[in-house]
Amino acid sequence: MSACGHASGRKRDARRAREASKGAVPSAAAALGWPCGGGAGAPREIRKSLLRYGTAVAIVAVAAVGLRHERGVTAVAQAVALAQPSIADPPTHVVRIDAIAVDGRGRLVEDLKPADFELREDEALRPIESAPFMRATGARRFAIFLDEYHVSPGAAADRVRAALTRFVDEALGPQDLLVVMKPLDSLFAIRLTDDRESARRAIASFEGRKGDYEPRNAYERNYIAGTPPRIDAARAQVALSAMNALAIQLGTGAEGRKTLVVVAEGIVRSERRRGQDLPTLDGAIRSANRATVSIYPLDPRESSNDATETARMLAADTDGQTIAGDLDAGLRRVVADASAYYLLTYRAAHAEDGKFHDVQVRAKRAGVTLRARKGYWAPSPDDALRAAVLARLNEPRKPAPLEPMRHVSPLIRPWFGLARGDGGNTRVTIVWEPAARVPGDRSRRSASRVQLTALAADGRVLFEGPLQPTGPGAMDEQGTTPSRAVFDAAPGRLRLRMSIQDITAQVLDSDVRDLAVPDFRKPVAIGTPEILRARNAREFRRIDADAAVPVASREFSRAERLLIRFPAYGPADAVPALSAKLLNRMGQTMRELSVAPAPTPSGANEIDLPLAGLANGEYLIELTAKSPAGEAKDRINFRVTS
Repeated sequence: MSACGHASGRKRDARRAREASKGAVPSAAAALGWPCGGGAGAPREIRKSLLRYGTAVAIVAVAAVGLRHERGVTAVAQAVALAQPSIADPPTHVVRIDAIAVDGRGRLVEDLKPADFELREDEALRPIESAPFMRATGARRFAIFLDEYHVSPGAAADRVRAALTRFVDEALGPQDLLVVMKPLDSLFAIRLTDDRESARRAIASFEGRKGDYEPRNAYERNYIAGTPPRIDAARAQVALSAMNALAIQLGTGAEGRKTLVVVAEGIVRSERRRGQDLPTLDGAIRSANRATVSIYPLDPRESSNDATETARMLAADTDGQTIAGDLDAGLRRVVADASAYYLLTYRAAHAEDGKFHDVQVRAKRAGVTLRARKGYWAPSPDDALRAAVLARLNEPRKPAPLEPMRHVSPLIRPWFGLARGDGGNTRVTIVWEPAARVPGDRSRRSASRVQLTALAADGRVLFEGPLQPTGPGAMDEQGTTPSRAVFDAAPGRLRLRMSIQDITAQVLDSDVRDLAVPDFRKPVAIGTPEILRARNAREFRRIDADAAVPVASREFSRAERLLIRFPAYGPADAVPALSAKLLNRMGQTMRELSVAPAPTPSGANEIDLPLAGLANGEYLIELTAKSPAGEAKDRINFRVTS
């Protein structure tokens, strides 16, 4: 015992007991007895061996199939599926038991009905809901474990190679799936496949090593060494761990009956060691029953007609059969059992208790012999939780919807305002107006509403909702559809989708575009100027309010009066010096404009610009913000008509 083991043996045992109760899988380091904590302090060569020799390491690395074991829980014993009971009903779950019925001459009986069966669970009679006769129409699932450690070299190994080669070539169909595994094969290599050539190669390389303790690789030299009894104990654990892993993998993602053929001259029972949670014979049987796997122990010795007690128990408890003597006849029974059977379905009345429940099934018809599983393991609450979590994790990801193509609609004229927001974000304001109609065009209907969706670069929805058009004197009033969208976005790309509708809510067109959102965390910056328009003194008084909505149009009549608002930012909220100029279309200064400063550093500065004194034509307003930290400029283009 290590030094740390003397100091904390009781605590370690208590911790392992708690982990076992939670379904924890022991680490490879703990099984190897590495000092206090294992994997991180393990030698580099040991860690390489764990990856390379997965099955042999199964005696110390069952964690490698931990996820598969948990996924196997979803195929609960006999394909148990948890029902969703109504609130008024007692909790129940569906149980399915596979059974094989033969007559006195060993022929399959195919015409039994639910009334021809009698099923008892824990001595209580249960009504059978259905008992269909199942014929395998798709891929059957087979696994063969060639336990070289427990097969003698020579004639026994020769018989196995010949019989299994015929089995692969003659008994399997083109759709059947098969995996052939040997003790030193990696657990990560367990893959059911229809590749017959790889199966033939694995069978051809099989050799018996019973009684041969010469190590074949670095792992065996380092970890399966010592006296013959010690080596035999380690080899027995390898075999049980491999059978457990194969049973779990066979049941992953598939229902119905599955088959595991174990080639060995007797199945050795490995006792559980204190402080270890490695698979035992009982554990392998439990995994097989949960995954609806039937195990067929195959003894390759020519003179052996009596199976060992553990082999008989392994077969009987999983609804399999022992194979000895005539190997070809035994393998034909394997295929027949996997091809046709009854699937008895009934509803168990008890809740999820995680216990084993005895099931006795008999045929009421005279002369019919029935072979079925002896019971099943009910799911525990932890099993159900793990199954639900893993099912959610294993759900295929929903394909991302295709991004609509960029399209600028001719039906609307949007305006995008950008200003400094909170927390380093940028505040975005969006308004829109119907585009001017072409004279004489009566075919195009006018836009009355826009359904706007604003998406961040990561797909998050920043704004979603309807917008009505803006215009002269437009105001956002509580309880009505707004005329502007206001939200904060991180600097970067912003995706805008606008569904354009008419007055009857029929979609006329769509507008999809990207908006570049700048970062206003600069020493000096000017936000996007917004323009409010008024046609008379009454409208001008209305737009001089926070609820007034800016317009998207940049074409105005000489009878209108404009109120231009814009924020300007200096370092540390200092107010920069502001100026504005009215320019002609050539960029020449016409006159200086008066700027009313904002009441707060983050507020809006204002320019009052009557248009009555301007001739028809195009104009610009140039805004300038200066401070010792720098300078920022912006320009506004607009057109004046009569």
